[in-house]
Amino acid sequence: MSPVRSARPEATVLTDEQRSKVLAQLRHAGSSCRGCGSGDYHVGDALYLGFLFHSERTDAYMIALTCANPACPSPHNGVRYHASEWPVP
Repeated sequence: MSPVRSARPEATVLTDEQRSKVLAQLRHAGSSCRGCGSGDYHVGDALYLGFLFHSERTDAYMIALTCANPACPSPHNGVRYHASEWPVP
C-alpha cells in the first residue's frame, strides 16, 4: 500500500514498512501506553520539529502514535526520532 498524502503539508507520510519498523522499535524498547498500559499502537505521520522548537536538534521528528485500545483514556502520544534513528525503508 502506498502512503496517502496527509492533509497537513508539514507532515511526512510514512510508508507501511517505516510504520512497521517504528512498531518493532517500540516493542524492542518495551514501550507501553501511559494511559492504559497497552503496547499496541497505530503509527501516524511524522512532524519535523527542528524548526518549531529551538531546544530541539535540527534533525528531530515526532512520529504520531495512537493507542490501539479503544477504552484508553488518553490514546494520543508520540515518539521523537533523530535522523540517525529514522526508520528508513
